[in-house]
Amino acid sequence: MATGKPTEPELTNTEAFQGAFGQSFKAFDGCGDPANGALYRKALTEKVESCPFTPDAKAAFRQWSQTEVPKANADLQRYAAEHDKLPPSLDEMKVRCRAQQRTPVYQATLALLGRYAKGEVQFDAVVPDRCDIRPGR
Repeated sequence: MATGKPTEPELTNTEAFQGAFGQSFKAFDGCGDPANGALYRKALTEKVESCPFTPDAKAAFRQWSQTEVPKANADLQRYAAEHDKLPPSLDEMKVRCRAQQRTPVYQATLALLGRYAKGEVQFDAVVPDRCDIRPGR
């Protein structure tokens, strides 16, 4: 007779978390806030580690995320070296960034990231999504 609480099924699909990780470069780093981008990605990585993903899925996410940061930086540096300027999309994004940074949602996110940095809240306050979230939700 088995006792204890039922086990959660192991998950394998981290695509939604990969999407959020990638988008954080636009939302934070691309808008001149790489420190909060790094904090968000740290919380996101902690969330993945806390979820019932298979060991292989967690390892694949770790490997992918550890190569994504240098790749994003290298792509930007390569473009700047080849064109002697930032990509036009970043110039266009400056206007959108300023508008986005004034929104209550963005301000609340910054406040939450500040509390996370101080250890006042955990990663799941920053990334409250369910573990089984699918891309596009």
